[in-house]
Amino acid sequence: MDLENRNKHLIRKYINKNCTPQEMEELQKLMSLPEVQHLFEEVLSETWTSLEPENDIDQPHLDLQLNKFYNKLNNQEIDSQRQGKSAFIRVLYQRRYLSYAAIWAVFVIGFFTYRFWSSSKPVAEPRVAMREMVNPYGRRSKIILPDSSEVFLGAGSKLTVPEVFTGNLREISLQGEAFFQVTKNPKKPFIIHTGTVQTKVLGTSFKIEAFKGQPLVVAVVTGKVRVDNYTGKSHSSLAVLTPGQKVTYNHGQAFAGKAVIDDVRSWKDGRQVFNDQTLKNITDVLERWYNVHVQYQNSKKSGERISVILQADRPFNNIMNVLSATGHFKYAVKGNTVIIN
Repeated sequence: MDLENRNKHLIRKYINKNCTPQEMEELQKLMSLPEVQHLFEEVLSETWTSLEPENDIDQPHLDLQLNKFYNKLNNQEIDSQRQGKSAFIRVLYQRRYLSYAAIWAVFVIGFFTYRFWSSSKPVAEPRVAMREMVNPYGRRSKIILPDSSEVFLGAGSKLTVPEVFTGNLREISLQGEAFFQVTKNPKKPFIIHTGTVQTKVLGTSFKIEAFKGQPLVVAVVTGKVRVDNYTGKSHSSLAVLTPGQKVTYNHGQAFAGKAVIDDVRSWKDGRQVFNDQTLKNITDVLERWYNVHVQYQNSKKSGERISVILQADRPFNNIMNVLSATGHFKYAVKGNTVIIN
C-alpha cells in the first residue's frame, strides 16, 4: 500500500471510528500538511456519494463550508478547550443522511475532542528510585537522608529510603536498630515503617529497635513521636511519646516505660548501657557488633541478669574481659565462635 492510499485508509478508519490512539496521532500530523488536503476531500466525497441526502446542497456551498473548517482549524482546539467537553460533542448523527459539510465537521470536532481528552489525562508521576543501606554484623554507619536528617544505623540492620522525598510525607523503612535525628518540617511528617508498626514524627531525635523475632522498642530523646500499628485495614495507636518515654511492642501488646535520655542518645556513639539484662540479650548485641557466634555450655547461664556498660569501638577481647568479670564466667574463642563456660 503506497503512502497516499495509506493516508486515505487512515481517514476512512477514523470516519468509521476504528482508529487506534497511534493512528490518531498520525492523523494529527496529516491535518497540519496542506499538501494532503485533497485526500480529506476525496475521502469525504466518497462518503458523501455513498449516502442519499434528503436535500440537495450545491457544490459552492460545500466548498465554502470546507474552507471555513480549514481556516478555523488552528482556532478549533483553543476554542474547544475553553468551552470544555460540551463544546466538542454535538449531535454527530442526528439522522441517517448527513451532508458533506456535516461529515467534515464530525471529523474535525471529533479529532480535536480526542486530542483534548488525550492531553487532559493525568500524567503518572515517575517512580522514585529506592536505596537500601545494609550494615552486616560488625559494621555501624551514619547516613544522611535527602532532607538532611541523620540516621545512625546499627550493625545487622537495613534502611530503605527514596532517592528524594516527594509528596506530603517523608517515608522510610527500617529493619534492625537505628538512632534518628530528624530535620523538622511540620508540613512533611517523617514516618518510619517497621513491619506493621509506623513511627511518625515532625522533627525530633529517637531510637528504634526492630529486629525480626524480637520486641520493637521506640525511645524518645527530643520532640514528640506517635507510634501506630497497622494490620490490614485496622489501625490502633500504641503510644504518643515525649522525651524520656519509650514503648515496647511484643506479641500484639504495647507496654509504656521510662527511657534514660543520656543512655539512648549515647547509643549513636557506640555506648550501650545494659540495665538488668539477661546475658543472652547482651551477647546477642555483641554478635551483631563483632560478627561472632556465642555458644553456652550451660543454658541456665544465658538467663542470668547483669548490668554493664559496653563501648562498641573497643576490641572484642576487651569487651569479653569486662563482661566475663561482671558476669562471673570464663570463655574461650575459636575462630569467630565464643564458648561461655
